[in-house]
Amino acid sequence: MTYALVSLARTMNLAPAAAIALPTVITVSAGKTGMSEAALVAEAMVNAPLREYLAGICGTAMAEVA
Repeated sequence: MTYALVSLARTMNLAPAAAIALPTVITVSAGKTGMSEAALVAEAMVNAPLREYLAGICGTAMAEVA
């Protein structure tokens, strides 16, 4: 799963600070949608609007922590 998250973060062009939140964002989002984490990552790799949505959550999460 780690390689998949790194690949997704690169595809999303996430800054390293925002990428820190990606594992938690994937876990929570997968739970809310009833998908497995692997299925959500696979969908995000081919679904640009989903990637943008997840990137926004990562950015917001890290802004709130800072």
